[in-house]
Amino acid sequence: MFKKKPTIKNLSPLRSSDRRKIADQIISDYQVEIPSSAPAGQDSTSSNPAPNLTSIRNALLPENSLSARFTTTAGPQLREVQGTVYVGTHPGGEERVLWFRLDHGPGADGRLYPTVYTLWNNPNLVPLLYTPEMVMRKLHGGADLMTPGLANEPPFPKRAVEGAVVAVASLDRHTVPLFVGICEIDVSALGEVQGTKGHAVRGLHWEGDELWAWSSSSRPGQPAPEYLPGWDEEEDEGDEEIEEAAEGVNELALGEEENSHAAVNEESTETLEEPLEEPAPIEEKEPSMKEIDDAFVKAFIYSLYKLKQDNPSANNHGLALPIQPSFLISNMITPYLPIFSAQQAQYYQIKKTSWKNVKKFIKYLDKQQLVKSKDRSGQETIILDVDFNDRLVEQFVPYRLPSKNAVENSKKAGVSTNKKPGATGGDPTVGQTLTVQTLYRPTQKLTPTIFPALSSTNPQNYYKYSDVSNHLDQYLQSQNPPIVDPQNRRIISLNPFLANTIFTTSSSEDRSTTARGKTTRDGLQKRIMEDHSLMTAHYAILRAGQTLSDVKPKPGATPKVTVILERRTGSKTVTKVSNLEVFGIIPSLLAEELQKQCASSTSVAQANGALKGVMEVLVQGDQRRALETALVRRGLKTQWIDVVDKTKKKK
Repeated sequence: MFKKKPTIKNLSPLRSSDRRKIADQIISDYQVEIPSSAPAGQDSTSSNPAPNLTSIRNALLPENSLSARFTTTAGPQLREVQGTVYVGTHPGGEERVLWFRLDHGPGADGRLYPTVYTLWNNPNLVPLLYTPEMVMRKLHGGADLMTPGLANEPPFPKRAVEGAVVAVASLDRHTVPLFVGICEIDVSALGEVQGTKGHAVRGLHWEGDELWAWSSSSRPGQPAPEYLPGWDEEEDEGDEEIEEAAEGVNELALGEEENSHAAVNEESTETLEEPLEEPAPIEEKEPSMKEIDDAFVKAFIYSLYKLKQDNPSANNHGLALPIQPSFLISNMITPYLPIFSAQQAQYYQIKKTSWKNVKKFIKYLDKQQLVKSKDRSGQETIILDVDFNDRLVEQFVPYRLPSKNAVENSKKAGVSTNKKPGATGGDPTVGQTLTVQTLYRPTQKLTPTIFPALSSTNPQNYYKYSDVSNHLDQYLQSQNPPIVDPQNRRIISLNPFLANTIFTTSSSEDRSTTARGKTTRDGLQKRIMEDHSLMTAHYAILRAGQTLSDVKPKPGATPKVTVILERRTGSKTVTKVSNLEVFGIIPSLLAEELQKQCASSTSVAQANGALKGVMEVLVQGDQRRALETALVRRGLKTQWIDVVDKTKKKK
């Protein structure tokens, strides 16, 4: 619905009573449970207090939320749709569209629909369905979710009935909702997916559409996180119930044995009561290079077999051609490798194979006549076609794959292992908290009249914008005779100091101001802040626990990390990032992470035109999204990242 940019009118604040009324409507429509009281024995002063009605309202629709009318088009006939958007800010986030309502036009029902930003902050608000990453890319193009595209076997969530609002996540990030829609059928009642036809979920909004990208400050949309706690709790509860049921069956079986084998019961009971010794962890043997090669080939064949089974009648069985090397590794190899632990994940990597890189692996598949490949400009190798009717695919026997929980646990285990300092050489900047402060230092022209005369090394000689405003007000109020107009306090009469110190240039603005003998309060402060002979701009980058007394502010504007996309040798795109050192980011460690995440080659070299020691990381392909995610993990905010796209054609 929001594939095209909607026209959003001026935002207006929501009254507190209206906000509470809308939040209560959301609680009622989505059956949000409100705890009646805190559980017995729970300390009300604990760090995690029990949620109440007020906190749930604020989580769904934060305070100081805004609303605005919008218009867009929908359907092949481009019929006009009118509605309302509700904009707000979650803690630690940016101002985004959190809810929308369709009032007039196709699909208008007056119901409030959450955006992905709301779902990322409110786990289990709606039922969560799953689909393969390949299908998710089609959903991001505006397609609806078809019934064969539903992943995982039944039973599906009980709340996913016809007409219900649901979210959809990809199997790669099973805890992160990326798509919002309405159930066209009763998904909860489905007993089988294969062989079925028709629409399952009609799409309304997804990560990447124009509603996701909207921002009052024209900032790009926030990328989805890699993992969200809370969205997998229902599965965990289901596992606990299964375990409890299994324990009950075991107890019943033991009871029957006690009745029929009373003589043996005493010995068995004594044995059961003894604590079982946990087996010592078995160190997994590293597979040979041949075993890793075989695993990669089998994974590729498994992906073709699965596509053929899931999409028997689709063109190319739903596989989009040509296939890029990064897509091959991330979507057709990694999900089908026998990786059941973090240790195994270290073994099954392309650099551990006999081919060492993706290009040679594709050449091997071409030699085996499984694919048809082509070199682009003598550099990147892509797959033009695959043979779904090859004997290896026809006679393939599926093997056991790691479950989502097993893969997630492996990732968590790997993260906890890497946290040991010095043990694995992990990146110390991952997870750091950064604060950038813009400061101003007055020159001798303004001291000691407006600001106290302090040395340049004194931390108190650097002022925030609000501090400058306060000192200026103190000066204006202290003048005798008064220079603030009593009828309009925004009008300031120029005294000799202001006329001879601030408005001294030969510009037409300064000449007209001195001729009038008056200026505005805001214009006076703006003139002071913008004149480098009066105030010099500085910045300070603070880490967790640091204050201005710990860091010396540096002159200049607030720095930004520069990301440049440009073309090399024809149609080949590369992504370059520089100016990392000022934020404490180690370029070589960032390059290693990007190489794994993007399955692309990376390099680190001296940045062109920069000071000696300022390095530049280069990664193959358009990797701006992956790069932004990696930088945010290292404490940067999106407004500190400057993206320059040189691949666009000049008009």
